[in-house]
Amino acid sequence: MKMATLHPDQGIPGVYGLLLLDVVSRWGYNDASLFEPFGLTSEQLAHPDMRISVEVANELVKRALQLTGEHSLGYHLGTQMRISIHGFLGYAIMTANNTTEALALASRFIQLRMPFLQLYFSTFGEKATIELKCHIDLQPLHNEIIMALAIGIYTMAKALTGEDIPSELDFNFDMPKGFERYIKFFHPDSIIRFNQPHLIASFDKKYLILNLVHADVISSQIAINQCEAELSALGERRRISMRVRDILSHHEQAHLGIEAVAEQLCMSDRTLKRQLATEGTSFSTIVDEVRYRRAISLLSRTDYSLEQIADELGYSDVANFSRAFKRWSGRSPSNWRKDPYL
Repeated sequence: MKMATLHPDQGIPGVYGLLLLDVVSRWGYNDASLFEPFGLTSEQLAHPDMRISVEVANELVKRALQLTGEHSLGYHLGTQMRISIHGFLGYAIMTANNTTEALALASRFIQLRMPFLQLYFSTFGEKATIELKCHIDLQPLHNEIIMALAIGIYTMAKALTGEDIPSELDFNFDMPKGFERYIKFFHPDSIIRFNQPHLIASFDKKYLILNLVHADVISSQIAINQCEAELSALGERRRISMRVRDILSHHEQAHLGIEAVAEQLCMSDRTLKRQLATEGTSFSTIVDEVRYRRAISLLSRTDYSLEQIADELGYSDVANFSRAFKRWSGRSPSNWRKDPYL
């Protein structure tokens, strides 16, 4: 079995293993019960540079499910999640000025903590939307991480704003057995859906201006500077396709061409094309991927007309957008909007 690693670019910070232990201890199990089969200790996991491979993390989650018999483990992880567990990213978010700044920081720096996750924050109409993309398929790790983060964001938002924000939460997997007994945890006006096309949380954008109770400009900037330094170091080693995808996914940068993206990456467009080719992809392929994701979000989460969506995505007219969407999905956008599950 693969063991944990101290290499800073891989896996999940060990401190999240301690969060799992905190949950399992509710059922009367100690650290030896959870960690010994993997040659781990609480002391190792508390080390700031400790990382657990996703394979080991998956086995730890399996072990926790086996010990507790709890099918909604991710729910308990989320309700126990505290902002400080996320390191400098957590401190930057906690001391941000308002909800908008906090979400922007989470979107920018989440891969410092979870390299396989992407978080997209945007506003459409009267709604603010958070979309999670998880690039691991291991089960049960995938579903439990998504559940934990979704519930954790909800929990931390209440702590940081002092408000219980009515939300819509969409999960793209089945409802865990027994989850219905936890619905009362949410605001009475919240809506929780399972078996949806995407992992999305949305809420009224009026809550974006809420001031955070621990707002501190100086402390936040110190934490942001540390995150920037870590991101810069990580950026030197990240796949170039991931960096291009991140740039294009920012709402205000949706129409960037390859020259503008190459400039942000401090290289020529020819070099960017060559590096993407070595990773088996191309700039146009990534643009299509980002546009398709945003098109699906706009079609399913807003009442925008096809003309508005085409303009939002940078197409000159609806006909060009419709042709592109049919190439991506095999269906017209109007047909997809009527029934996404066909």
